[in-house]
Amino acid sequence: MKYLFAFLMILSIISSCNQKSELALYFNCNKDFGNYNLKTLDDINKNYSMTFPSHWKSSFYFDEYQSDIYIADTTKSLTSTYILNISNKKGDLIFDQNFKTKLSSELALQNLQLIKLDSFQYLETDSYFVHATGNKNNYNYNLIEIYKPSNNNSFFEIKIELYGDNQLNDRICEAIYFSNLLQDNTQK
Repeated sequence: MKYLFAFLMILSIISSCNQKSELALYFNCNKDFGNYNLKTLDDINKNYSMTFPSHWKSSFYFDEYQSDIYIADTTKSLTSTYILNISNKKGDLIFDQNFKTKLSSELALQNLQLIKLDSFQYLETDSYFVHATGNKNNYNYNLIEIYKPSNNNSFFEIKIELYGDNQLNDRICEAIYFSNLLQDNTQK
């Protein structure tokens, strides 16, 4: 009986690791990106950690209102990779009509067309994501933003920026894969 329980636990863990996030399902992600040598960084305030390929470049930004980690594979051209910005910001995040209106206005100011703005489950939390397209720096441009409430009167804004159309879906899916490795240390 003890071995059966252990086997069922292992099977449960394996199957949950293979489940796709709602965002991965929305973008029809089918590829596995788990074959990298990874490293994990904590943000300056130790509120979250991010895991990503060890050869990627990272940089930090922080002030009294937010703490950011920027990540990108700088061994590739801008149109063959993406920029991933994970930001933990102070303040409340309320998903109401004002939230949606503000996001739509910000996208319009950047001359971006809203493709999708929807609620979803992100890391077991009610969250929102935005997908917008446009033109930036003379490239076709895709922006995906994820808004996730956190503890301690703060929230996460995860921004994925993709320039050009080269293997766009693969890059989107890889970015979603790594964004799903976010560890919210305020939840412990």
